Amino acid sequence: MGLFSELNKKLTENIYAHGSYLSDPSADLPRRVEETVDLLMPFIQPDARETVRLQILGIIHEHIYDEP
Repeated sequence: MGLFSELNKKLTENIYAHGSYLSDPSADLPRRVEETVDLLMPFIQPDARETVRLQILGIIHEHIYDEP
């Protein structure tokens, strides 16, 4: 394999292993937070639910209070 093929293979494996932390705002949030946000979804228009869900989880992810 060439250098670029080897690099591409390693990058792809890394993205599959850790990519959810880069693209999923709820990846490191407690499961309880995600479940609570899901309880709100019946109040949101069906076609906007996934967008609103990701926005809420993103806001919580940015401003979560970590106890000292």
